[in-house]
Formats: sequence, C-alpha cells, structure tokens
Amino acid sequence: MRWHPPSLLAAVLSLVALPAWAQTTNVALNKPSTASSIHPNGYPTQFANAKAFNGILNTEDRWAGASVPSATTPEWIEVDLQAVHRIEGITLYSGRDNTVGQQMLDFDFHHRLATTAGFEPVPGGAVINNTQPTWTLALAQPLETRYVRLSCKRASSDGLCRVRELELRGARLANQPPTAFAGNDTAIVQPASSVQLQGTASDTDGTIATYQWQQAFGPTPATLTGATTRTVTASNLTPGSYIFRFTATDNGGAAVSDTVSVKVHAGTQAADARAGKIHVWSRGGTYDTAVFLPIEYGADPLKKYPLVLSLHGRGGTTLSSDHTTVLSNPEGFIRQLIPGKAIVTTYPAVVIAPHAPRIGATPPYDTYWNVDLTHALVLEAITRFNIDPDRVTMTGLSFGGAGVNDQLLKYRSTYAGGMPLAYTSPVANPLCSIADFPLWAAGNSGDGTFNAWKWTNPTDGVLTQLRQCPNYTGEIQVTVTPGTTHSGWDEFWSRPDAQTWLVSQVR
Repeated sequence: MRWHPPSLLAAVLSLVALPAWAQTTNVALNKPSTASSIHPNGYPTQFANAKAFNGILNTEDRWAGASVPSATTPEWIEVDLQAVHRIEGITLYSGRDNTVGQQMLDFDFHHRLATTAGFEPVPGGAVINNTQPTWTLALAQPLETRYVRLSCKRASSDGLCRVRELELRGARLANQPPTAFAGNDTAIVQPASSVQLQGTASDTDGTIATYQWQQAFGPTPATLTGATTRTVTASNLTPGSYIFRFTATDNGGAAVSDTVSVKVHAGTQAADARAGKIHVWSRGGTYDTAVFLPIEYGADPLKKYPLVLSLHGRGGTTLSSDHTTVLSNPEGFIRQLIPGKAIVTTYPAVVIAPHAPRIGATPPYDTYWNVDLTHALVLEAITRFNIDPDRVTMTGLSFGGAGVNDQLLKYRSTYAGGMPLAYTSPVANPLCSIADFPLWAAGNSGDGTFNAWKWTNPTDGVLTQLRQCPNYTGEIQVTVTPGTTHSGWDEFWSRPDAQTWLVSQVR
C-alpha cells in the first residue's frame, strides 16, 4: 500500500497553486500615507488614512473620506513605500465590512516614482461598477514604483469612500544609485579668485546621506569651503582651468559623481565692461530691455552663451519710467541677478528681461505679451550678443507665463525649453504637438490662476493626456508648491535646480 499523506500533499499543492505575487509580502504595511480628506466623525480613532495600511480588517480600522466623490473630483489615498519596490499585486478591502453594497463602485490606481514625477495609470487598475467588497489585481507585468494612489470616484451606498485595508504585494528592489549634477561649467576673471558651486542630487528610492566636493584638476590647489554640503566655495584660484568633482552618497551607500569646470581668466577686468552687471538695452521704446551678461562675458570672444528670456507679470516692471535705468528690484527671473545675489558671479547665461511698453500709461496695462514682438526681441538678442542659438529658454510669471505659452505655441522651434510660473496650462491643439518639448511649470496649490488640478489630475489632466501621446519624451514636469495665493515665483526661481534647468536645455 502506497503512502499518501493528504495534509502534506494538500499543503504543497496549495502553495504551488498560488500565483507568484501572492507569495510576496505586503510592502504597504505601516508605511506613511496621505489622503485628500478624512471624515471628521471619530477622527483619528476610526478614520485616519494610516489605518488603511495597518493590517487590521475589522470594521473599526479604516480610512473614510470626508466628501462625496465624483469622476472629476475623486477622493484619494496614497501610500509612500519609502523606496522603489516591485509591485506584483493589489488587494483592496473596501466598505465597512464584507457586505455586498458597501464596496467602492468606481475607482482607479495610479503610481509615480517620486513626488516630482507625474502619475501613471496602473495597468488593469481602472474599475467601473465594482461588485466585490474585496477586489484583487494580479499585474501581468510588475511595476517598479514608490508611490501608489487609489482614487475613489463613486463610493458605496452611503456616498463615502471607505478603505478597510489596501495591500500592495511585492518586494523592495536593490538599492538604486542616486543622481548628481555638479552644475554648469563657469568662468571668472581676475581679480576675482573664488567661485561658488552648487550641486544637486536626488535619490528615487531613499535619501541623500552625504555630499563631498573635491578638486580633480587645476594649476594650483584650491581652498574648498563647505566641501561636505551641496554648495561649496572654491577660493585661491589662479589663471587656468580647474575641475571639481561633486559626489552624492545615498542612505544605502551607493555613490555617484559629476564634475564641473571653472576657467580663470587673467586680467583686471573682462573684455566687456558690462559683464557681471545688468544694463539697459534701448530698442526705441518697444520692449526696451534689461540685460544681464555673465561675469566673464567677452573675455573669450569666441565663446557662446545660453540665453534666458525673462517676462514679468501684468503691471510688473523691469526699468524706470523713462526706460533709462534698471530698477533695483526688477520683476521676473532677472531679479535673481541683481547686485548682491549669490549667482551673479557664476550664472553662465545672458538674461534679457523686456519692459512692457504701456506700463505706466493710461490705461496702465498691456494685455498679454505680443507674441511677434517678443519673438523679434529674442532673434535680435541672438545676433546682438554671443548666444548659442540652440540654448535659448524662456520663463515668466503670471501674464509672463502666458507669454511663455504663446511663444511655445507659435515659435517653439526657436526655444530649447520653457518655464511658465503661476499660469495655467498650454492650450495647444492638438496637445500632442508639445509632448516632446522640455517644459517645467510650477505654481501654488491654491492659486486659481495656476489651476494645479488642470495640470495634474490623473483623469484628464494635461500631464495625463501628454503621457498618452506617441511623441511624449518625458521632458514635461509640473511642480505644485504649498500656498494659497497667486505668488511663489521668486522662491521657485531661487532654487538651484530651476536656475540650472534654464541653462541646461539644448534644442
């Protein structure tokens, strides 16, 4: 008689029958979470969003939204896995219990690698007319991601979104190295003997633990102050070329480096006396312009520079009323380059900031920047100054952001990138015509002019639509900053990554 241990055989068969994703762990368990709203009744004892990821399936531990959702205004809950994971399956326990009729009816899942990245749909994660209190998805292809969001668009019979538990089954990936950028190459002219360098670094699956600057090459040893921070000052520089290495190490021990060169020109002043300053470029009253030239502009007559077009807002100013001098505090990106600002001695681009012609007139305001006159200004600047025509970018605030959009829609071939701030999304038709254009938009979350929802909502937001375009290159990003007012542009332009982005785009 042959031996058939039924209990052992059943256990083995049950294990074999399980799909691969079901054998992984719940990587969302006890991870940090956020939500669009939390029901005030009993909060935080009963309805805190963290309870959707605590592993308890009884009726008292769950998240509940405070508002009735809709397809255009969903209630959502999002988990931060705190590192990049491979996700192979999702299980949603919705409703107050397993009773049919308490389940979430319409919902979808989206994910993103970082808070600065746009949401992408989870394949198979869009559900309409759900009938299951417990809904499970086994992904055909695993996702590598860090943030997962559930958007509830039609709730259970009582009208509220409820989640008893949300499980994400998968595993943490091996530590991914960070990215690092040492900044753009720059130059100074004697008697200047020091330069400030600003590095940037990010880590998609963790945090940056340490920074380190080192001199890799140079005619003499430089003195490095702040060598273990993102911003270092290299001093005691002599004529010649220097190379400095910037290394970022993440919390998992992975390190990556980038280098930046600094050229020191001999001489008592630059060949162009306007270098390192802002001067007035008079154009006969039509878009008279404030112009900033890099500190070493003219020292090398053959060198070509990036060009940044800076547009002020409606009613903003850059020049005095008679257009003969630059204001001490002009509006727009060029404000970052007034005397005393940190980047005056290092910013490697020519910046032009035109003054709207009817500022101070009656009526006092122009409408939007004239698209043809603005473009004519840019073309003239390319020929007037030592400009690399493949490295021309534009940025503006509010009505200046509208000016950026207008240039993009009519003259995009002139530009390598655009940065509209505190202004609504482009109205390109078809929208896919700009899906391959480098664009970085930003604004406050509560600024109705910016309209963050129109940019970012996962259903029909501009980013969502652009990602579906066949020519989408991933070069469009939107940053939503905290705040409820129509403001924030000066703070955004003061960011080293924003300053660097404007001079890093190539057509």
